[in-house]
Amino acid sequence: MAIERRIVFLLGLVLSGPVLAFPWYASGEGFRGAELMSPEERKAHAARLQTMRNFDECRTYMQGHSLELEKRAQQKRVSLPPVKGDPCEVMRTMGRF
Repeated sequence: MAIERRIVFLLGLVLSGPVLAFPWYASGEGFRGAELMSPEERKAHAARLQTMRNFDECRTYMQGHSLELEKRAQQKRVSLPPVKGDPCEVMRTMGRF
């Protein structure tokens, strides 16, 4: 039964469109390092993820983004939480590329 619910949930995400597929990114909050970004940066980051054309492009972008967040965290002497999830993998699983 749990697998069926998961399939229905994933199917709902796929059919609902790209923005709803990443509600935590679309809101500009709730993702790793969001507190180190301005509202404009969070919005631009969410929009940029939606424009990715392939997995490698996504991974390259996310690696650069992660390095920038790490640098900001060091400058502010704060620790980032561990990485949870991978939007590039999610998009690949959803068939986006």
